[in-house]
Amino acid sequence: MHKGTGQRYHSTLRRGDGVLVRLEGGSYNTVGGPVPRVPHDIAHLVVERGLGVDRGLWGVLAAGGLVQNASFVQGRLPPHAKRQAGAVSDAAGEQLRQAEVLVRLCADVAAAGVPRDLTALRRTVGERWWSPALTPDALGDVRRELHTAARAWDELAPGEALELAWRGTT
Repeated sequence: MHKGTGQRYHSTLRRGDGVLVRLEGGSYNTVGGPVPRVPHDIAHLVVERGLGVDRGLWGVLAAGGLVQNASFVQGRLPPHAKRQAGAVSDAAGEQLRQAEVLVRLCADVAAAGVPRDLTALRRTVGERWWSPALTPDALGDVRRELHTAARAWDELAPGEALELAWRGTT
């Protein structure tokens, strides 16, 4: 995750096949705590990794897919890479959308605290987007990791990078 000037940042992911993917970013999630916000793409990585979301933003990119604001920037692309990227992203459809909802939910929990009873949280999210991985322990772990990532990001100067791993990729 590379910190730019102002609100802008970009992320790079070196896939298992050596291809480098760049993802442009600029939005943030409010997470509360001493440093109250974290880049949205970092929030995705923390939440998806913490809840085991295989086909969220980072899983799709690692599997060869592309999303809006992502591009191939280096490495030897396999034949028909762009068509395959679209197929990977399309196949992830619902889980990719669920990841967006879970990131928002986890950011809200990070800001407000982990509720003892998840019933109201489940009603708010709805059955379509709920995940059995949303336990009090998992939410607490994700909350701590979001706060840690927000502090680490805040300490970076423009032009510096924060290295985070997505299941064996960087």
